[in-house]
Amino acid sequence: MKKTQTFLLFFLLLFLSLVSISADAEDQESIEINAKIEIEKVSRNIINALRYGKFVLADAEWKKIQTEVYKPFAEYDYLNGSLLYTRMEWQEAKESLNKALKKEPNHEAASFLLGMIYAQEDSWAEAKETWLETNQISPYNPFYHYNLGLSYYILKDFQNAISSLNKSLEYKANYNEAKLILAKTYLELNQVEKAKNELTSILEQDPKHMLASHLMGRVVYLMDKDPKKSLTYLKNPRALGWREKKVYARCYFEMRKWREAENLLRPIAYSPFADEYDQSFYLNLLLNLGFDERANDFFHFIQKQSQNESKIAEAYRMLLSSREGKDLLYHNFKLRY
Repeated sequence: MKKTQTFLLFFLLLFLSLVSISADAEDQESIEINAKIEIEKVSRNIINALRYGKFVLADAEWKKIQTEVYKPFAEYDYLNGSLLYTRMEWQEAKESLNKALKKEPNHEAASFLLGMIYAQEDSWAEAKETWLETNQISPYNPFYHYNLGLSYYILKDFQNAISSLNKSLEYKANYNEAKLILAKTYLELNQVEKAKNELTSILEQDPKHMLASHLMGRVVYLMDKDPKKSLTYLKNPRALGWREKKVYARCYFEMRKWREAENLLRPIAYSPFADEYDQSFYLNLLLNLGFDERANDFFHFIQKQSQNESKIAEAYRMLLSSREGKDLLYHNFKLRY
């Protein structure tokens, strides 16, 4: 009898222990489910706040998930990286985004933002490689294909740029930004008619599209050699890229508006990658304006210059292209500064 009671007591204690363990497991699972629901809700709030530049709201939402229960989630590291990105703390943001990707390799938003940081750091080759991975994770996003195409354009890989930009247009047919980079790419390949077709499509939808208008003026001059017609497309001389400055300076010169031509060509003529044509053209402008002393000073300046295709010249070209690219990137978030 005593043995029977002992066995019963043992089984009762075992049963209670198992019930307790099961209850603890259920409690832990419930905590994790609730934490996941909460972090997803907070994530939506933070992302929307960062998109609209509401940084105080984003920081307030971030404080809601500062307990240990949220830190194992990849989304926690992604949100931390996003907040650091908006503060332009690139290295810390990269570390946090890489943590997110280690926990969840298919976290497309973390992958995309990591590529953005590389682009902000002028590391376009790394940005391209990262965005290739982003596009494998999410192959139907037009903005991902657009940024990838832009990185190919900056890196002068024009055929891949065309492929990526066309892929972007497959998923967003009236994406004018993709058409603009496509037109720029065609111009680099001297496929002027194709560039014109893309620009015409943009200007039909948006006649006030300044960058497309500036490029169209360049196309008109290349095709028709009509400086007067080309100048009708000029909206804002300060917003011209260096390639367009050369074209519009030539247009002004042919219209005998030498002062306007000199203003546009000056930064090109003094740059380390000005070619002999740019330099002789600028000298001619200075002489036409009666600036003999400036012409003499410029002549001595170019005599001292090293070869145009120096490493410095190439670095300068790349920095200008990178600055242009950063202005044209598709951004998820605003920056705080």
